[in-house]
Amino acid sequence: MSFPDLPDDDHPLSGEALREQHPSSEMIVYGGKRISLSVRSWTGPQGKTFRHETVLFGEGVAIVPVVEGKILLIRQYRPSVASSILEIPAGKVDPGEDIRQAAIRELSEETGVVGGKLEHLASIWTTPGFCNERIHLFLSTEGVLGKNHPDEGETIEEILLFSHDRIRQMIFNNEISDAKSLIGLLMVLGRKSSG
Repeated sequence: MSFPDLPDDDHPLSGEALREQHPSSEMIVYGGKRISLSVRSWTGPQGKTFRHETVLFGEGVAIVPVVEGKILLIRQYRPSVASSILEIPAGKVDPGEDIRQAAIRELSEETGVVGGKLEHLASIWTTPGFCNERIHLFLSTEGVLGKNHPDEGETIEEILLFSHDRIRQMIFNNEISDAKSLIGLLMVLGRKSSG
């Protein structure tokens, strides 16, 4: 089996030509409390116009909290998937809010963890094929567990602490299926095993 040759760097479908595309028009077709939906028209490098639907969500934060040597997860009911799932604490960044402040706020609201150290791990696009959501992942260490105070409408059923080994088992047994949580947890577990 052979594969076609890749385009040269000066080919209209490679390199800078692809990175420099911008929408020629955009229309918001739905605007809700949490998301909006836009339809954008694009003119590609070869002059062809196409449309793309994008869910506009914006930025969020997600935090891997390590409390007294154990990793904290929450079990939360998620209406979008009609299920309770295990995940790391997370939430939306408010307009104009610093991502570190958003992480501190969400961690306190959802888990009651306050104080300690907060380290930025990575920023990820969750589903760039159709959504602009970007999540900033953090590691929280040395925080103190207190009483949580979730936002109205949030259903946090449990706050649980697990050993690093148990988290590893849960990941590979598919007991944790939330993508942002998997990425954050694997980054933290990878650090522990390599350092």
